Parts: sequence; C-alpha cells; structure tokens
Amino acid sequence: MQWFSSFRAKLILTVFPVVAGITIATLVLAEWKFMAAYRRLFEEQFESQINTFTAAKKKRTEALSSVLGKIAKEPEVLQAIAKKDYAAAAQIMRPQLEALAVERLQTELPNGSGPARPTLGGDQRLLLAFGPRGNDDKDRPNASKLSPGQLPFIGLIDVEGNFLASPKKVGPGDKAPNGFKLAPGLMESDDNGEMRRRGGKMQWLSGRQLEDILKEQEVGYLRVEYGENNRNEQVREVFITPLRDEQKGGFLGAFLFGLPLQVLAERLLYEQTKKSDMGEIMSGVWVEDALVSTTIPKDIATVIEKHIAESIHRSGKSQRELTVPVNGVRHQIFYRVLNPGSPFPLAAQVNLYPLTAMEGELNELRRDVGGLGLVALFIALLVVLYISRGLSGPIRDIVSGTHQIEQGNFDVRVPVRRQDELGKLAASFNEMAAGLALQEKYRSVLNAVADRTVAAQLIEQSSGLGGEIRHVSMLFCDIRGFTTITENMEPAEVIELLNEHMTALTDVAYKHGGIVDKFVGDLIMVLFGAPVSTGADALSAVQCALSMLQVRRALNQSSKHSLEVGIGLATGSVVAGCMGSDQRLSYTVLGHRVNLASRLCSIAQAGQIVMDAETYAEAQELIQAEPMPPMQLKGISEPIHPWRVVAA
Repeated sequence: MQWFSSFRAKLILTVFPVVAGITIATLVLAEWKFMAAYRRLFEEQFESQINTFTAAKKKRTEALSSVLGKIAKEPEVLQAIAKKDYAAAAQIMRPQLEALAVERLQTELPNGSGPARPTLGGDQRLLLAFGPRGNDDKDRPNASKLSPGQLPFIGLIDVEGNFLASPKKVGPGDKAPNGFKLAPGLMESDDNGEMRRRGGKMQWLSGRQLEDILKEQEVGYLRVEYGENNRNEQVREVFITPLRDEQKGGFLGAFLFGLPLQVLAERLLYEQTKKSDMGEIMSGVWVEDALVSTTIPKDIATVIEKHIAESIHRSGKSQRELTVPVNGVRHQIFYRVLNPGSPFPLAAQVNLYPLTAMEGELNELRRDVGGLGLVALFIALLVVLYISRGLSGPIRDIVSGTHQIEQGNFDVRVPVRRQDELGKLAASFNEMAAGLALQEKYRSVLNAVADRTVAAQLIEQSSGLGGEIRHVSMLFCDIRGFTTITENMEPAEVIELLNEHMTALTDVAYKHGGIVDKFVGDLIMVLFGAPVSTGADALSAVQCALSMLQVRRALNQSSKHSLEVGIGLATGSVVAGCMGSDQRLSYTVLGHRVNLASRLCSIAQAGQIVMDAETYAEAQELIQAEPMPPMQLKGISEPIHPWRVVAA
C-alpha cells in the first residue's frame, strides 16, 4: 500500500493510462478508417453495378416502350381481345414480340450491335444461341434458336387480372425448348409452344382492380424457373402494357413481355474480386422474397434472402446496409430496391461479401498496434523509472530532512545534486533549515534572558509589548544572610549556588503561572497577572510563595549550603511593558506597588511571607494570616498594615 502512495507509483499510474489510452484511440481510429475504406470500396463497386443496371434499364425501356405501345394499339389485337379471342391475339402478337426479344438480346450481348460486354462463355456460347448474324433478315436467329434461359416471356391478362392461354399452336417454327417453366401464377410454354394458365389471378393484386393500378405501362421483375426439372432460376424484367380501346374507352386487359436480366456483370465482378486479398463480391437480385444469383451459394442465399425480406418489409427503406452472420462468418450486405413505389412485386439489387478477409486484416492490425502499444508501455516504464529515480531521490532527501527538522534537528542539510527546479528546492530547503536553526538560537537566547511567556508574546506581537496599566500581584524572594554566607566562597561556587537556588524557584514560579521578571543578585522577582492574567493572581502568588519555602527547605537537605529566604507580596495597579532602549528591551512593571512588594520582602524574616492588605483581601478565603503592627517603610509615605502568612 505504501508503494502505491509513492511518487514513482503515481507517475507510473499516470503515464501508463495515457500511453494505453493513446494506443487504444489509435487502434480504434485505424480500425474505423480501415473499415471505412473497405466499406467505401464495396460501396463504389455496388454503385457502379447499380449505375450499369440503371443505364441498361433506361436504354431497354426507351427501346421497347414505344414498340410495345404500338403493338398494344394495333386494331387487330384490340379486336381479338375485345372478342375474347385470345388465341388470335396471341398469333398476332407473339411473332412480333419474339422478334423484338431476339433483336434486343442481340443488341445487348457482346456480338450484337450494342456495346460489347465481357462474358464468361465467349462467342461460342453466343453462336449456339443465335447463330452467325448476317445482313439479311433470313440470317437473323429466331425464337427457335434461343436457349431456355433466353426465351422471352409473353403472356396475356384479362380485365380481372387472370393469366390467359391459347389452346392452339403459334406456328411450326416457334416450337419452344423443353422444360421452360415460369414461377407460380405465371405462364409456361410446353413442347408445342402453347400458352397455358398456371395459377389464375395475379398474386400481387391483393383484391385491387388491375385497371386501377395499371394506368400506364409498368416495369416489374419476376422470378422464373427453367431447364431440366426446373433447376435453374432467372429474373425477368417484365413490361406490363395496358390494352385499351381508345374509341370505346374500355379497359381490355394487358399483355406481358419479359426479357432475362443479364448476369454477365455479376459473374465478372465475382471472378475479378475472387482473386483479390479483400474477398469475392457476390451479387444477385432479390425478387418475390427469393434471391436469384449465379455467384451466391444456395445455402448462403437462403439466409440472406430472409434478412433482406425482413429489412424491406419492416423498415420500408429502399436502400440499406446490413451485417449478418452466415454459417459462422459475418457478411456485409448492400441492397437497393430497383422499383421503389411500384404496385408490382419489389425487386432489389444485392451485393454481398464476406468479412473474413477484413477481419483477418483487422486482427493483424490489432496485433501490430497492440505490439507497438506494449513496446511503448515498456519504453514508458523505463523512462518513468529513470525520471522517477532522478525526481524521487531529491524528494526523498527533502522528506527525510523535513522529518529531522520536525524532530528539532535544525542542523540537517540535503545534498544539492541538480541545477533544475529540484536543485533549487533542495537549496531553498537548506536555507530554510539554516534560518530555522538561527531562529531557534534566538528563541533559546530570548528564553534565557526573558521569561518564556513574555518571549512568546514578543514573538507573536512583532511591534513589542507596549506599556499598559494592569492589576498585578508581585512576589519578591530574597536570601537572608547571603553576603555572610558567600564572602569566603569562590566566584564559581557562588554562581553554582545561585543557579541551583534560582532554577528551583523558577520552576515553582512557572508551576503556579508566574512570570519571572528578573533576577537581581540573590533576589528573584515574579509577576502574576502580566502580561496575561489567570483570574486569581493574588492567590496564585501566595501559593507560589508557600511552595518556594517548601522547595527551599527540601534543597537544604541535599545542598552543600543551607539557605533561608524571606518573601514579600503586594497587589495593585502598575505600569507593565517593555522598557529600555532601541537596542535592548526588558519587560517589567513599575509603580508604587512594586516598591511596596520590595519593602515587604526586606522586612520578612527567614522563612516568613509578608503581604499587603490588598493581597490578603483577594486570597483570605484560602489562607490563614495574622496582621502585623502598622509600620512606616522606606520610600512609602503612609504607614501600612502588613499581614504574615501562617498557613494555607
């Protein structure tokens, strides 16, 4: 516990959190920037794919919308629909729509007249689908040469929103490949190319009237299945064009024309990013609560499509970013609704990438930053130990010196080893110790030449003790026959005798609250009530006098010389204060009562205590005294009536 309160510990506990905090802040900032850069990279890929899709959609809409509108206005088609002769309408419309589909597919794929796009299959696959393109219409491929995944979707819808089919063949050259199947509720083509119903009414009408929601041509997205056992899935962009009799103003229904969405871009993006260190970007289209993709595995797609469906249906947001765990691996999802606000099923472009590579790099970043942090902490520890050693040494010396001064050793000094602030502090400490030592010497001398209470008052009051009128009891104690006793003694022996005597009487005076005013030869003068009063000064003076007689008798039993004293007491108003010159002052009292106390001491016999009437009046309740005959004393104008103490 003591170590934790040391300067070194506090310095370590201060520096370490700072270094650790900077390391953590650096790591958090680096992670944030790293993740932001990662996210920005994928967002750019996603935006690029969305922009490409949007541009292609716009171009396709511009190319098909007007053509489909013209077909919807052909009198023969409208007449057949009005008569509910849907087979005749299909025979009129289907050749035109299939030719339109082939033309659009040629334009959009790499060997068409449109801008070239990369594809995985190369020209061989396209030639199988279309055959070589020539300048004459006879060289243009027709629907019979399209693969199942490239067949156009063509359908009719009546006024109530029911899918319609024709029981007759369209033509001998329009035979569709086997296995083409549409999603539930849509149309399928059998081996004979017949259009048949599969499910009745459009599922997404939800009780609404088709005429109410189909005011103009709409573009929707549908999911279809095709191939052997319907193992392949595809997203079709479907143009839903209303059929209206402009002359009669009646709504006759609508026809559908759908082309497959190209997946070449998502395959290319997947292959390109698969080779990078960041991980592959997988793409797909979410439609009808299912995710259709050529790059996202089925087990992953099942989990992802649920998250997207929940996000779209609950949040209602057309664009969002999600982080979801899939098979124990976190994945980042970007999606954007392709047809927001459409009355038909919503579809969304989805980009997905695993965060394994990013988290691996983040873990490596954490290890690197953590390692640097540990190195920084170790270096900080060494620096702290070095600095604290240089700081704690002088501080420890100063603390030790302070304890020495506290114990009264003012001669202690600390070494000055530095020239900085600590060195100045050590030098200042030594100067302080020297000043305290000098002050202590002054105090000792002052206490030796003046009473300690007076000395304390003088120290506290820098201006000195000024003169004042005080009510004081004065005690004079004198040795009887001192000259006769000491006339044959050596001076040193006389001083020794006096020091022994005065030391004992001084202790008695202090015990009773007296102030030793002065020593005059063998006489000691003690004050009670100046410079401070005890409240019972006269009584204290009498008790002090009695104690002095007892102490003196005890000293006579052990001292080489037996001494007797006489004591005089007087009480009254006197002038008290420091008197003398500017160079030397002495605290004392002046006045008639001082002289009276001195005269009473001179008439007291050995072992007697003589006091004036004022002293007796203030202390008579606690002492026994007897009056002495009135007498005229030297220097006193009127006779006095002294009292002699008998007992206390």
